[in-house]
Amino acid sequence: MTASVSTRGMKGACFTDDERERMYLNALSYYLLALPYAKIVFAENSGWNLEDFARKLPEECRRRLGDVEFISLPIDLFDNSRGKGYNETIIMHQAVLRSKFIGEAGQFFKVTGRYPIYNLGYFLCKAEKALAKGCEIYCDIKDHKLYDWLGTGWEGHSFETRLFACSNDFFENVFYSRLPQCNDYEGRLLEKVYFEALKEHTYGGGNSLRFRREPHFGGLAGHIIDAASFSQKNDGFKSKAKRLVGNAIRIAMPWFKF
Repeated sequence: MTASVSTRGMKGACFTDDERERMYLNALSYYLLALPYAKIVFAENSGWNLEDFARKLPEECRRRLGDVEFISLPIDLFDNSRGKGYNETIIMHQAVLRSKFIGEAGQFFKVTGRYPIYNLGYFLCKAEKALAKGCEIYCDIKDHKLYDWLGTGWEGHSFETRLFACSNDFFENVFYSRLPQCNDYEGRLLEKVYFEALKEHTYGGGNSLRFRREPHFGGLAGHIIDAASFSQKNDGFKSKAKRLVGNAIRIAMPWFKF
């Protein structure tokens, strides 16, 4: 789980620090209760007091703290001049370097920590099987020209950064190596940087690049997108309709990376 409880003045960030802390507590609590066998790494980069944070978890969740590894990054690694993507890549890199759980496994499943993914157990199972078969990465991408044809101006070529699994070596060699390119404020968003890195590396090559099911996100998105299909409420009507249509497309046309 990647976390930035305090935004430290980053442009475009939503919610107060206290609101964000409650969101992270809710997401971590959900995973501890819903995924009883999971080992969780909670990596945070804003200097938040993680001992106090852990004490605020519900009692039934605190019983599982032996399955949670809290990693607090040095504050000087936080660079709010480059946006979320740059800092999230730093968090993952530091987790790979410092986490005992990730080091022993040789791979990890990354989730954005601020809101839960209600069907994460499904994706964990699929990722484990994919990586066991030799895939370097289990992820979801968009790669189509439909938006170009319609003239919407939306991005049809991107990487789903909110959840994916990969080997430690793959992350370091393919994604972390692109860190200098990440800058939200210059239009080099993480979703595009990772997509281009993946495409230049192998793209297909036996890797699993398309989920067969829509992720079910909870909570509130931390940004606003000017798109008819967007809803900040991940469980709002628009989001539910989008999941329904998305699941139908994934079943009927698994080759269409929409």
